[in-house]
Amino acid sequence: MRAGPVFLDTGIFTAFLDRSDHYHFAAVRLFADPPRRWYSSMVVVSETYGWFLHRLGEEAARTFRVTLADLPRLRLLAVDAAHHGAVCRKLDQFRGHKLTYVDASSLVLLQARGINEVWGTDADLGLEGARVFPIGPSE
Repeated sequence: MRAGPVFLDTGIFTAFLDRSDHYHFAAVRLFADPPRRWYSSMVVVSETYGWFLHRLGEEAARTFRVTLADLPRLRLLAVDAAHHGAVCRKLDQFRGHKLTYVDASSLVLLQARGINEVWGTDADLGLEGARVFPIGPSE
């Protein structure tokens, strides 16, 4: 069991549940060794649910939703108007990186919670020094 907190991004959920995903086996290995504290956000949940719904169908989206309820100790972080303001500042800070709103939101949450490890497949979440697994910092 990992000691530090871990943030779960859309890519790790899709890799874990979609057997055809390039990172599927790596995601399965990560979920086999869960951290003591793991987080995601309602923004990530929204993005991931939409990804499953529009690419794999309603049953896959439902499976994702049910899977969330089965993850021990997962804390889903809410967002509010103040968070939106911080996200807009983060987007301005990284102008030119083509950073998505969801990724900027995640960067704000990582910084606010002092989280240095992300499970995901998006290298942008490492822009401020977090380690992103299963990809490396150069991918």
